[in-house]
Amino acid sequence: MKRFKELREGPRIPRKKGQPAGSDKHSDLYTDENPKGTIHGLKFATVEDAEKSVKKIENSGKSHAHKIQAAIAMEQRARVMKKKGPADVYRRYIEKMKKITKERNK
Repeated sequence: MKRFKELREGPRIPRKKGQPAGSDKHSDLYTDENPKGTIHGLKFATVEDAEKSVKKIENSGKSHAHKIQAAIAMEQRARVMKKKGPADVYRRYIEKMKKITKERNK
C-alpha cells in the first residue's frame, strides 16, 4: 500500500481557512477571478463608504445573485479587517436581498 505522500503529485499546496479537504477550487477574498463582471468602486473603510457601495451594488444592473455575491464579499472583507460598522451595513443589505430571494422562489 502506497503512502499518501507517494501518491501526491507536485509540491503540497496548503488549503485556505474553511476550504474543504481535497478541494481543487481556490477562493481568495482579494483576487478578482472575473474582472469583466466586477462592480468597481466598492469600499468598506467607513459606514458612509459601505452605504455608498450598497447603492452602487443596487444600481449596478447586475443579476440578483451577482449583487448578493458582491455584498457578501465586501462584508467578509470588512469583517476580516475588523470593521464592524461597514460589515453590518452589508449584512443588512444581504438580509434584505434574502427576503427578495424567498419571494422569488415562491
